[in-house]
Amino acid sequence: MTAQLEAFSFEPDYVPSAQDYFTLGTIFYNVIKSYQSAAIYYQRALDTLPANTALGAKRVLVDQLAMSYGISGQIERSRITIEAAIKADPDYPLYYYNLACADAEQHNAAGAKLHLQQAFDRKANTLPGETLPDPTKDDSILKLRKDQAFWSFVQTLK
Repeated sequence: MTAQLEAFSFEPDYVPSAQDYFTLGTIFYNVIKSYQSAAIYYQRALDTLPANTALGAKRVLVDQLAMSYGISGQIERSRITIEAAIKADPDYPLYYYNLACADAEQHNAAGAKLHLQQAFDRKANTLPGETLPDPTKDDSILKLRKDQAFWSFVQTLK
C-alpha cells in the first residue's frame, strides 16, 4: 500500500471523463448500495458522454442512471431520463421495462402493462449477453400483484 501511495501523483488540472464518472457511479451502485449517490455520478457521466460513444455503452449508462433514480425514490427523474432516451433510441427494451417499473411504483397498472408489453415486444434488441428481467420477481412490479388482471398478464410474458 505504501508503494502505491508513493507512486500516486496529484494532477490538479485533471478533468474526469465520462468513464471516470461511470466507474464511480458503479461503485456507489454495486458496492456501497447508495443509489442516490450513484445517480449523481451516472448523471454526470451522461452529461459528459462524448457524442461518438457506442450505442451499447450509452444504453447501459442510461439504464443504470434510470434504475439509480428509481431505486432512490426519484421516480419522476427516472421517467424523464427514460423518456428522453426513448426519443433518441426507441428500440431498446430495457427503457420500456424501466418505465413499467416506474409505473408500478406509482400504482399505475395500465401504464405498467403497456410498457411491459413494449419491452417484451423489443426483447430481441437487448445487448449481447443481456436478458430482460423476470417481472414476476421484480420488487416494483410485485407492488401490483394484487391487481388480478395485471398479474395474469405479467405471468404470460416470456
